[in-house]
Amino acid sequence: MTRRPFAMPKGVRAQHARISEPRQPMPAINSAELTESCCETLNYPMNGLRALPRKPIRSRRKNGHSHLQRRSDPAAPNKESLMNFPFASMPRRLAVSAMSLLLVTAANATELRMLTSYGMNTAYTENVAVRFNDMVAEASGGETTVTLQGPDVVPPLEQLQPVAAGVFDMLYTHGAYHTDTTGVGAAMDAVAVDPAKVRDSGIWDLIDKHYNELGLKVIAIVPLGSSGFQYVLKEPIEAAPSLQGRRLRGSPTYTNITTQLGGAPVLMSSGEVYSAMDRGVIDGAAWGLNGVKDLGWHEVAGYFTKPTFGQTYTYVLMNLDKFNGLDEAERTLLLEQGTALEDTSAPLLDELAVKEWDELKELGMEETQFAPEDVPNLTTLVNEGIWQLGMDKSADVVGQMKQLAEENGLTQ
Repeated sequence: MTRRPFAMPKGVRAQHARISEPRQPMPAINSAELTESCCETLNYPMNGLRALPRKPIRSRRKNGHSHLQRRSDPAAPNKESLMNFPFASMPRRLAVSAMSLLLVTAANATELRMLTSYGMNTAYTENVAVRFNDMVAEASGGETTVTLQGPDVVPPLEQLQPVAAGVFDMLYTHGAYHTDTTGVGAAMDAVAVDPAKVRDSGIWDLIDKHYNELGLKVIAIVPLGSSGFQYVLKEPIEAAPSLQGRRLRGSPTYTNITTQLGGAPVLMSSGEVYSAMDRGVIDGAAWGLNGVKDLGWHEVAGYFTKPTFGQTYTYVLMNLDKFNGLDEAERTLLLEQGTALEDTSAPLLDELAVKEWDELKELGMEETQFAPEDVPNLTTLVNEGIWQLGMDKSADVVGQMKQLAEENGLTQ
């Protein structure tokens, strides 16, 4: 990153120009001591001259939505603290150097803007996107920060293009939300959950290379638990086929299994489900294992299905030009935190899913079991549909993905 040299203020230059006597040699400045002195005077933390972000908080609801905000940091420098810094009591050149150091440090901080396809108060945003952003801030000592905006800014099915175009820097999303552009991201849902094996098998690099061609860099391919899917239903399952005659919300990921079990798929974003079930437009929804309570679906549906089936992944993507414009240390940091996110998300979300099912039962929901004859086929049906979806959209790359998955025991 090119740094602009600090320009000495005009008043200081004028005073120097009027000095006629020979100038005395300037003593060497120890930058570490200067930094420590500045920080001590400003009561300002030394970890990269920026305090770590604190955990997000929810602001008051606005227009029916709650928003995550960062807590303001009382230790961070503000205009008043900078104005009160005792530059006047320091030698002139030392004062200029001190101010320069503070300004250059602030200028070198990297602030990234991320979109999320999920609501700001949902399990996936809070436990994947927000957690990743906190990991990046901590690992960078606060020098790299990510601010988050939700689907109320850009709808989920329209988010890929503005990130690829550089309007936003990053995106947290599911591959099924951009199957009009590529089937590669969605096809990952047919791959078994084993982050290390996914990386070692070459699948991760293959997907990354494909998204590079779309102007995007893959930062993380995040499994949302060791198992992926369930249905939330207004009425219990009574016979096979288990979903006979039901109109069910779903992304393209669920089309095959919903159809094969007798249901009628309805393409719909998660934000529309509550009102659609409440009005009887749909009879249920296919979904992941987390977030039913956050979305309030327990208020309009009485059942969730067992056993769970399949697997599902989300993506942290970044505008490729923005990524390449970072220095090597920042690029490495983002990828390292992406790997850590991949490795830690499934166990965390598994634990949260079990907790949520207990909470849903306390709120009046009940388990409903798939018909016994349907159970052995659940994961096969969803995987077959996902592979076909990917092949229909991006045959060459998805064909390579499937071959690698089969060779490494990563698909059924």
